[in-house]
Amino acid sequence: MPQHTIPRPVVLGVCLLMCGLGVAYLLYKIQQLAGSPGFDFRYIWLAGDMWLDGVNPYGDTYEATGAAKIEAGHVPIMWVYPPTWWAFATPFGTLGLHAANVAWNICGLVLVIAICGMTSSALISTFSSFSQSVASRFGGMVFLPVFSALFFLMAILEATAILFSVGQTTLIAGFGITLMLWGRINQRLFLEAIGLTLVILKPQIGGPIAILLLLLDHRSRKVVAISFVLSVLLMIPALVTAPGAIFHFLQNLGAYDGFTAANLPQSMTGIRLIIWEIADIDIGNPIATVVTLAVILSLCVGPARVARSEDDQVLAWQIFGLTSAVIVALAPLHIYDFVLIAVPLAMLFLGGWVSSALALCGALLIWRSENLADVWAFHVPEVEIFPSSRLATIGAIIFLLAVISVTQQLNRQAVDRSVVT
Repeated sequence: MPQHTIPRPVVLGVCLLMCGLGVAYLLYKIQQLAGSPGFDFRYIWLAGDMWLDGVNPYGDTYEATGAAKIEAGHVPIMWVYPPTWWAFATPFGTLGLHAANVAWNICGLVLVIAICGMTSSALISTFSSFSQSVASRFGGMVFLPVFSALFFLMAILEATAILFSVGQTTLIAGFGITLMLWGRINQRLFLEAIGLTLVILKPQIGGPIAILLLLLDHRSRKVVAISFVLSVLLMIPALVTAPGAIFHFLQNLGAYDGFTAANLPQSMTGIRLIIWEIADIDIGNPIATVVTLAVILSLCVGPARVARSEDDQVLAWQIFGLTSAVIVALAPLHIYDFVLIAVPLAMLFLGGWVSSALALCGALLIWRSENLADVWAFHVPEVEIFPSSRLATIGAIIFLLAVISVTQQLNRQAVDRSVVT
């Protein structure tokens, strides 16, 4: 055994401690939030409750129904999620608001574990030299050290805690991206299509990914086609309730920019915030999403693309790592959406000193950005919701540069595709 190898019992103990701390922290957050249903989860719960009663949540009765059924706290005003949400909202509508909120956050914990588990598995199965290096350093163990490190980092990520607090949906999209990566690496076309279907539940994330896949290759276009069929099937119950639900959804979505203070550019991250900061112009979410898509395509498609490995599995990592990192850095998002960072974060485990230095600098601004903003007031004073958006955006751009650096590094490496168990 090499002298630098850490004894297996020590590795096991440290890994279990990291996992235990991560689970304990998230369970504490779930318990802490049990009596305070999240701002955004109320929208999902109310829509599910209305669908179960056979009422169209996209209609004018949405706010009035919420006022009648929600006894305290924020009352949702407009339902802006796609009709595909029927299957995901109605199970929670069968419960009371407080019980549904707890169940929602428990599902969130399960998703964090699943994201980290599948990402770790995909990393190990693709990069055998990395796996051998981990095994040689950590007492012959591979999966547990990688998983525990990734899970601990995701658990203490401030975005994760905020997401639990507000009851947002981004973990489903994050799981979908991970499932797409895992499905592509393991040649599971249908699982990849399911993953895309889940990502599309959040259109500003799923839309650019779907368009990218249409431009990649024949297999990717099959994924989009299957996902389209699955999405149509998911819409059927909502269309039975209201045949015009798709048009109602688009109408509500068009009225949503700036609908609340949280959706003003200074409380969001990405290119919309950057342009507002520089030129005092709000380009809106649709244009910001188009800009994000253009950057994704420039990095992943065409002769000058950055993602260009000849190994299909490595290319899958490059595609989904870059795409996720670009979305986190440039798409019109909120701080809690940074849970999408899991795949590029795992990819950075492969990096050299340049990417590691960039990743560290980005992480310093991302991981506890709201806490940092309390100490370092690097935003305009009147911003009350997500005042750390400016810091987080800078950190995400630096993080993206780190992912680009790793992508170029992988282009130069001959990767052994054998699976390490």
